[in-house]
Amino acid sequence: MPRYYTDKAKVNINSTSADEPMLILIEIHHQSFNEPARIVADTQDITHGGNQYTALPIEISLPDEGEGKTPQAQLSIDNVGRVLTDELDNSRGFEGGSCMIMQILRSNSERVEWGIELDIMDVSIDPKKITATLGYVDLLNKPAVTIKFTPERSPGLF
Repeated sequence: MPRYYTDKAKVNINSTSADEPMLILIEIHHQSFNEPARIVADTQDITHGGNQYTALPIEISLPDEGEGKTPQAQLSIDNVGRVLTDELDNSRGFEGGSCMIMQILRSNSERVEWGIELDIMDVSIDPKKITATLGYVDLLNKPAVTIKFTPERSPGLF
């Protein structure tokens, strides 16, 4: 997954003390939601694409860019205010949901510097944090058929 950053974003990424840090926007989509849950990893809310993103303390490990591996990320959202607890319960742990991760600069909040959409694989909740594993179901390495023709099963074919 190549990343095509603007020159300003590249300077901020490579500097030891950036003028403005990259902000991470999270959108959690689920069929039971009227609209996605929108979160920004910052101390103040931000508007992007005409939508308000709520500032919450989050930790995220972005997916690796290794070849031959399916991308997988870890997301931890602060649960002290219990902002997402009802949605989590009503959607049975965001089962069948997806999560869009985007990086932006506050000075140019309409331009997405980098983004990826991942499926929500697993969610756990405790009184302090909601933790989710994000990734893709590895469909390419699953068998295409349920019955294989082998010499033991179908000796007349061999």
